[in-house]
Amino acid sequence: MTTRLPTVLAAAVLALGLAPGGAAAAAPAEDMLTYMPTEMVHSVWSGEQVEGFLSELSEYDIGQALLQMPRFKRKGTLTLPASNEQMLRVWAERAARYGEAHGEQIAVTAVFNGVLKPKGLSLELASTRGHIIAAVRSAVTLGVSGVQLDLEPYPTSPGFIELLEELDVALGQSGFAGRLSVVAPANVSRWSPAYLQRVAALVDQVDPLFYDSESTQAAAYEEWVEEGLAYYSNNVPAGTAIVPVIPCYSKNPWHDPAVEDVPNASQALQAALAAGSRVEGAGLWWWYAFYEGHLKRFDAALERAAWQQLTVNLPFSP
Repeated sequence: MTTRLPTVLAAAVLALGLAPGGAAAAAPAEDMLTYMPTEMVHSVWSGEQVEGFLSELSEYDIGQALLQMPRFKRKGTLTLPASNEQMLRVWAERAARYGEAHGEQIAVTAVFNGVLKPKGLSLELASTRGHIIAAVRSAVTLGVSGVQLDLEPYPTSPGFIELLEELDVALGQSGFAGRLSVVAPANVSRWSPAYLQRVAALVDQVDPLFYDSESTQAAAYEEWVEEGLAYYSNNVPAGTAIVPVIPCYSKNPWHDPAVEDVPNASQALQAALAAGSRVEGAGLWWWYAFYEGHLKRFDAALERAAWQQLTVNLPFSP
Protein backbone atom coordinates (compact mmCIF):
# COMPACT_ATOMS: atom_id res chain seq x y z
CA MET A 1 0.00 0.00 0.00
CA THR A 2 1.46 3.38 -1.02
CA THR A 3 0.29 6.52 0.76
CA ARG A 4 0.98 10.10 -0.25
CA LEU A 5 2.63 11.61 2.80
CA PRO A 6 1.84 15.09 4.11
CA THR A 7 4.75 17.55 3.98
CA VAL A 8 5.63 17.25 7.67
CA LEU A 9 5.71 13.46 7.56
CA ALA A 10 7.65 13.43 4.30
CA ALA A 11 10.28 15.64 5.94
CA ALA A 12 10.49 13.24 8.85
CA VAL A 13 10.98 10.34 6.44
CA LEU A 14 13.85 12.14 4.74
CA ALA A 15 15.37 13.01 8.12
CA LEU A 16 15.50 9.31 8.92
CA GLY A 17 17.18 8.61 5.60
CA LEU A 18 14.16 6.81 4.12
CA ALA A 19 12.61 7.20 0.71
CA PRO A 20 8.92 8.24 0.67
CA GLY A 21 6.84 5.64 -1.11
CA GLY A 22 9.81 3.31 -1.40
CA ALA A 23 9.80 -0.35 -0.62
CA ALA A 24 9.62 -0.95 3.11
CA ALA A 25 12.54 -2.65 4.79
CA ALA A 26 11.82 -5.95 6.46
CA ALA A 27 10.38 -5.06 9.86
CA PRO A 28 10.82 -7.52 12.73
CA ALA A 29 7.18 -8.57 12.42
CA GLU A 30 7.43 -10.97 15.36
CA ASP A 31 8.26 -7.96 17.56
CA MET A 32 5.53 -5.66 16.23
CA LEU A 33 2.18 -5.79 17.99
CA THR A 34 -1.22 -4.22 18.27
CA TYR A 35 -4.12 -4.42 20.68
CA MET A 36 -7.17 -5.68 18.84
CA PRO A 37 -10.71 -4.35 19.36
CA THR A 38 -12.48 -6.23 22.15
CA GLU A 39 -15.17 -7.48 19.79
CA MET A 40 -12.53 -9.52 17.94
CA VAL A 41 -12.67 -12.07 20.76
CA HIS A 42 -15.94 -11.24 22.52
CA SER A 43 -18.04 -11.57 19.36
CA VAL A 44 -18.22 -14.67 17.18
CA TRP A 45 -16.49 -14.56 13.79
CA SER A 46 -16.03 -17.22 11.15
CA GLY A 47 -12.63 -18.72 10.46
CA GLU A 48 -12.58 -16.96 7.08
CA GLN A 49 -13.22 -13.60 8.75
CA VAL A 50 -10.39 -14.18 11.20
CA GLU A 51 -8.07 -15.02 8.31
CA GLY A 52 -9.05 -11.66 6.84
CA PHE A 53 -8.04 -9.95 10.08
CA LEU A 54 -4.72 -11.78 10.01
CA SER A 55 -4.10 -10.63 6.45
CA GLU A 56 -4.75 -7.03 7.48
CA LEU A 57 -2.22 -7.34 10.31
CA SER A 58 0.34 -8.79 7.93
CA GLU A 59 -0.12 -5.81 5.61
CA TYR A 60 1.28 -3.62 8.39
CA ASP A 61 4.09 -6.03 9.41
CA ILE A 62 2.40 -6.81 12.73
CA GLY A 63 3.21 -10.21 14.18
CA GLN A 64 1.48 -10.13 17.57
CA ALA A 65 -2.31 -9.81 17.82
CA LEU A 66 -3.27 -8.99 21.40
CA LEU A 67 -6.77 -10.08 22.43
CA GLN A 68 -8.11 -8.78 25.71
CA MET A 69 -9.75 -11.17 28.11
CA PRO A 70 -12.47 -10.17 30.60
CA ARG A 71 -11.08 -8.49 33.72
CA PHE A 72 -10.11 -10.55 36.75
CA LYS A 73 -12.55 -10.48 39.63
CA ARG A 74 -11.38 -9.27 43.03
CA LYS A 75 -10.10 -12.68 44.12
CA GLY A 76 -8.31 -13.30 40.82
CA THR A 77 -10.96 -15.61 39.42
CA LEU A 78 -11.87 -15.50 35.76
CA THR A 79 -14.28 -17.69 33.84
CA LEU A 80 -14.08 -17.21 30.12
CA PRO A 81 -17.46 -17.07 28.36
CA ALA A 82 -18.01 -19.84 25.83
CA SER A 83 -17.75 -17.32 22.97
CA ASN A 84 -14.31 -16.22 24.20
CA GLU A 85 -13.08 -19.81 24.34
CA GLN A 86 -14.45 -20.45 20.87
CA MET A 87 -12.78 -17.38 19.39
CA LEU A 88 -9.40 -18.01 21.02
CA ARG A 89 -9.44 -21.47 19.45
CA VAL A 90 -10.42 -20.05 16.05
CA TRP A 91 -7.74 -17.33 16.22
CA ALA A 92 -5.07 -19.85 17.23
CA GLU A 93 -6.06 -22.36 14.56
CA ARG A 94 -6.34 -19.79 11.78
CA ALA A 95 -3.07 -18.10 12.77
CA ALA A 96 -1.30 -21.47 12.48
CA ARG A 97 -2.93 -22.10 9.11
CA TYR A 98 -2.06 -18.58 7.93
CA GLY A 99 1.55 -19.08 8.95
CA GLU A 100 1.82 -22.33 7.03
CA ALA A 101 0.25 -20.82 3.92
CA HIS A 102 2.15 -17.51 3.90
CA GLY A 103 5.33 -18.18 5.84
CA GLU A 104 4.40 -15.37 8.24
CA GLN A 105 3.79 -16.32 11.84
CA ILE A 106 1.32 -14.15 13.75
CA ALA A 107 1.23 -14.82 17.48
CA VAL A 108 -2.16 -14.78 19.17
CA THR A 109 -1.70 -13.29 22.65
CA ALA A 110 -4.28 -13.42 25.43
CA VAL A 111 -4.11 -10.27 27.55
CA PHE A 112 -5.18 -10.60 31.17
CA ASN A 113 -6.33 -7.37 32.79
CA GLY A 114 -6.73 -6.63 36.46
CA VAL A 115 -7.13 -3.75 38.90
CA LEU A 116 -5.00 -3.96 42.02
CA LYS A 117 -6.01 -3.27 45.62
CA PRO A 118 -7.45 -1.43 47.46
CA LYS A 119 -10.32 -1.88 44.99
CA GLY A 120 -9.17 -5.09 43.38
CA LEU A 121 -6.55 -7.81 43.39
CA SER A 122 -4.17 -8.48 46.26
CA LEU A 123 -1.14 -10.20 44.77
CA GLU A 124 0.20 -10.88 48.24
CA LEU A 125 -2.44 -13.58 48.67
CA ALA A 126 -1.39 -17.00 47.41
CA SER A 127 -5.02 -17.82 46.62
CA THR A 128 -5.35 -14.78 44.34
CA ARG A 129 -2.15 -15.66 42.50
CA GLY A 130 -3.38 -19.23 42.17
CA HIS A 131 -6.63 -18.13 40.56
CA ILE A 132 -4.76 -15.88 38.09
CA ILE A 133 -2.44 -18.72 37.12
CA ALA A 134 -5.38 -21.08 36.64
CA ALA A 135 -7.02 -18.61 34.26
CA VAL A 136 -3.82 -18.20 32.26
CA ARG A 137 -3.32 -21.95 32.01
CA SER A 138 -6.88 -22.34 30.74
CA ALA A 139 -6.19 -19.92 27.89
CA VAL A 140 -2.96 -21.70 27.01
CA THR A 141 -4.86 -24.95 26.51
CA LEU A 142 -6.90 -23.18 23.81
CA GLY A 143 -3.78 -22.76 21.67
CA VAL A 144 -2.69 -19.15 22.22
CA SER A 145 0.99 -18.49 21.56
CA GLY A 146 1.37 -15.49 23.85
CA VAL A 147 0.28 -14.38 27.32
CA GLN A 148 0.38 -10.82 28.61
CA LEU A 149 -0.33 -9.46 32.09
CA ASP A 150 -1.78 -5.95 32.27
CA LEU A 151 -2.18 -5.23 35.98
CA GLU A 152 -2.70 -1.61 36.99
CA PRO A 153 -1.83 0.56 38.81
CA TYR A 154 1.53 -0.94 37.95
CA PRO A 155 2.41 -3.39 40.74
CA THR A 156 5.38 -2.62 42.96
CA SER A 157 5.00 -5.29 45.64
CA PRO A 158 6.79 -8.62 46.15
CA GLY A 159 3.51 -10.34 45.27
CA PHE A 160 3.91 -9.45 41.60
CA ILE A 161 7.38 -11.00 41.53
CA GLU A 162 5.98 -14.10 43.23
CA LEU A 163 3.18 -14.27 40.65
CA LEU A 164 5.68 -14.16 37.77
CA GLU A 165 7.87 -16.80 39.41
CA GLU A 166 4.91 -19.10 39.96
CA LEU A 167 3.57 -18.41 36.47
CA ASP A 168 6.91 -19.34 34.92
CA VAL A 169 6.76 -22.70 36.67
CA ALA A 170 3.12 -23.30 35.71
CA LEU A 171 3.66 -22.42 32.05
CA GLY A 172 6.70 -24.66 31.92
CA GLN A 173 4.65 -27.52 33.31
CA SER A 174 2.00 -26.83 30.66
CA GLY A 175 4.57 -27.10 27.88
CA PHE A 176 3.95 -23.48 26.86
CA ALA A 177 6.70 -22.27 24.50
CA GLY A 178 5.25 -18.86 23.60
CA ARG A 179 5.93 -15.37 24.89
CA LEU A 180 5.14 -14.12 28.34
CA SER A 181 4.98 -10.34 28.40
CA VAL A 182 3.99 -7.61 30.84
CA VAL A 183 2.68 -4.11 30.41
CA ALA A 184 5.16 -1.75 32.03
CA PRO A 185 5.22 1.89 33.18
CA ALA A 186 6.83 4.54 31.01
CA ASN A 187 7.48 6.58 34.14
CA VAL A 188 11.03 5.79 35.26
CA SER A 189 10.20 6.37 38.93
CA ARG A 190 7.53 3.66 39.25
CA TRP A 191 9.78 0.59 39.05
CA SER A 192 13.17 0.84 40.73
CA PRO A 193 16.15 -0.57 38.80
CA ALA A 194 16.20 -3.67 41.03
CA TYR A 195 12.47 -4.27 40.66
CA LEU A 196 12.51 -3.78 36.89
CA GLN A 197 15.51 -6.08 36.57
CA ARG A 198 13.73 -8.84 38.45
CA VAL A 199 10.47 -8.45 36.54
CA ALA A 200 12.27 -8.43 33.19
CA ALA A 201 14.29 -11.53 34.09
CA LEU A 202 11.05 -13.49 34.53
CA VAL A 203 9.40 -12.60 31.19
CA ASP A 204 10.21 -12.69 27.50
CA GLN A 205 9.05 -9.16 26.68
CA VAL A 206 8.30 -5.88 28.46
CA ASP A 207 5.95 -3.36 26.85
CA PRO A 208 6.32 0.14 28.34
CA LEU A 209 3.26 2.23 27.45
CA PHE A 210 4.31 5.57 26.02
CA TYR A 211 1.03 7.45 26.01
CA ASP A 212 -1.24 9.49 28.29
CA SER A 213 1.79 11.61 29.19
CA GLU A 214 -0.26 14.84 29.36
CA SER A 215 2.44 16.45 27.18
CA THR A 216 1.37 19.52 25.23
CA GLN A 217 4.52 19.78 23.11
CA ALA A 218 5.97 17.17 20.78
CA ALA A 219 9.51 17.85 22.02
CA ALA A 220 8.53 17.14 25.62
CA TYR A 221 6.74 13.94 24.62
CA GLU A 222 9.70 12.70 22.58
CA GLU A 223 12.11 13.48 25.42
CA TRP A 224 9.91 11.45 27.77
CA VAL A 225 9.98 8.48 25.41
CA GLU A 226 13.74 8.69 24.98
CA GLU A 227 14.34 8.92 28.73
CA GLY A 228 12.13 5.91 29.38
CA LEU A 229 13.82 3.78 26.73
CA ALA A 230 17.26 4.63 28.09
CA TYR A 231 16.09 3.51 31.54
CA TYR A 232 14.70 0.23 30.22
CA SER A 233 17.81 -0.42 28.16
CA ASN A 234 19.95 -0.04 31.27
CA ASN A 235 17.83 -2.40 33.37
CA VAL A 236 16.33 -5.08 31.10
CA PRO A 237 18.52 -8.14 30.43
CA ALA A 238 19.51 -8.86 26.86
CA GLY A 239 17.30 -11.94 26.66
CA THR A 240 14.12 -9.94 27.25
CA ALA A 241 12.70 -7.85 24.40
CA ILE A 242 11.82 -4.17 24.91
CA VAL A 243 8.78 -3.36 22.78
CA PRO A 244 7.40 0.14 23.47
CA VAL A 245 3.73 0.73 22.76
CA ILE A 246 3.00 4.00 20.95
CA PRO A 247 -0.32 5.83 20.70
CA CYS A 248 -3.00 5.96 18.06
CA TYR A 249 -6.37 7.02 19.46
CA SER A 250 -8.64 10.02 19.86
CA LYS A 251 -8.20 12.90 22.29
CA ASN A 252 -8.80 12.50 26.02
CA PRO A 253 -7.84 14.59 29.09
CA TRP A 254 -4.37 12.99 29.20
CA HIS A 255 -3.66 12.58 25.51
CA ASP A 256 -3.36 15.09 22.67
CA PRO A 257 -3.23 13.16 19.38
CA ALA A 258 -1.44 16.10 17.76
CA VAL A 259 1.43 15.54 20.21
CA GLU A 260 1.30 11.83 21.03
CA ASP A 261 1.08 10.17 17.66
CA VAL A 262 2.85 7.62 15.51
CA PRO A 263 5.07 10.16 13.65
CA ASN A 264 6.33 11.81 16.85
CA ALA A 265 6.71 8.51 18.66
CA SER A 266 8.67 7.08 15.72
CA GLN A 267 10.99 10.08 15.79
CA ALA A 268 11.54 9.42 19.49
CA LEU A 269 12.27 5.73 18.85
CA GLN A 270 14.77 6.73 16.17
CA ALA A 271 16.51 9.15 18.54
CA ALA A 272 16.59 6.55 21.30
CA LEU A 273 18.15 3.99 18.99
CA ALA A 274 20.71 6.54 17.80
CA ALA A 275 21.59 7.24 21.43
CA GLY A 276 22.30 3.57 22.03
CA SER A 277 19.02 2.44 23.60
CA ARG A 278 17.75 -1.04 22.89
CA VAL A 279 14.41 -1.23 21.10
CA GLU A 280 13.40 -4.57 19.57
CA GLY A 281 10.08 -3.53 18.07
CA ALA A 282 7.00 -1.37 18.53
CA GLY A 283 3.36 -1.76 19.45
CA LEU A 284 0.18 0.17 18.76
CA TRP A 285 -2.60 1.19 21.09
CA TRP A 286 -4.70 0.39 19.29
CA TRP A 287 -5.99 -1.32 16.12
CA TYR A 288 -9.51 0.08 16.49
CA ALA A 289 -8.26 3.62 15.95
CA PHE A 290 -5.36 2.75 13.64
CA TYR A 291 -7.27 0.57 11.20
CA GLU A 292 -10.92 1.33 11.81
CA GLY A 293 -10.49 5.04 12.51
CA HIS A 294 -12.78 4.97 15.57
CA LEU A 295 -15.66 4.40 13.14
CA LYS A 296 -15.01 7.74 11.36
CA ARG A 297 -14.53 9.72 14.59
CA PHE A 298 -10.73 9.59 14.33
CA ASP A 299 -8.87 9.91 11.03
CA ALA A 300 -5.82 7.65 11.27
CA ALA A 301 -4.57 8.10 7.70
CA LEU A 302 -1.48 9.96 8.88
CA GLU A 303 -0.83 7.32 11.53
CA ARG A 304 -1.01 4.49 9.01
CA ALA A 305 1.31 6.30 6.63
CA ALA A 306 3.80 7.00 9.42
CA TRP A 307 3.74 3.39 10.60
CA GLN A 308 4.47 2.07 7.13
CA GLN A 309 6.99 4.69 6.11
CA LEU A 310 8.71 5.39 9.43
CA THR A 311 8.07 2.88 12.17
CA VAL A 312 8.61 -0.42 10.39
CA ASN A 313 11.76 0.97 8.74
CA LEU A 314 13.49 1.91 12.01
CA PRO A 315 16.89 0.27 12.65
CA PHE A 316 15.57 -1.86 15.50
CA SER A 317 17.98 -3.60 17.82
CA PRO A 318 18.91 -7.12 16.69
